[in-house]
Amino acid sequence: MDMFDNPVFCGLAVFFTLLFLLNLRSLIKVAPSLWDCVRRWKGNVDLEDSIQLSRSRNWIAAILFVPFCMLVYAYDLFTPDIISGQPPLVRLAVVTGVMVLYLLLRAFLNWQLEMHNYRSKIFTAANRSFFNYAVILFFILFLAGPIVRMFSGDETLVKAILLWIIALTYLFYIFRRGQIFGSACNPFTTFLYLCSLELLPSAALVLSAILL
Repeated sequence: MDMFDNPVFCGLAVFFTLLFLLNLRSLIKVAPSLWDCVRRWKGNVDLEDSIQLSRSRNWIAAILFVPFCMLVYAYDLFTPDIISGQPPLVRLAVVTGVMVLYLLLRAFLNWQLEMHNYRSKIFTAANRSFFNYAVILFFILFLAGPIVRMFSGDETLVKAILLWIIALTYLFYIFRRGQIFGSACNPFTTFLYLCSLELLPSAALVLSAILL
């Protein structure tokens, strides 16, 4: 992993580590609610009902965005051919840029559908539940990466396992989001929402890795 040989990467790691530690209280405060989101779909609704908890979740998710991109880069989880052979900073910048575009696309689709449908706490909880599971996924990857690497020196295997973790976590998130939508919509409408809000941005992300 060449990223920590670069002073910019080291600086980013130190900065976001300190920022995270300074806001550790927010994570501790919201952690039980995040676990509740794993246990039951209503946990997502309950979290959004609390302005203080939802703000803490949003802040933690924002702090972890760049570290998440650094993890993706460090384990080569997003490696389109267009960035192969480029300097490390360029590759990290591309990974971060793609993640920003992915989030913007998700936000745009959520906004479009909200504009055509009534706003409710169910739709808000469903649309913002992505951040709950993104925070959870970060910590799973952060812990799993070194553990898998310790037991296996095969970087290809490490990458494959982490990609499987991402895929399974994402499927679990879709299942939970479907349950949230399902509490307010019929099964067909829920299916259409999931296809529109998840299939499009996720397919765009996967295709960008394959075609670029």
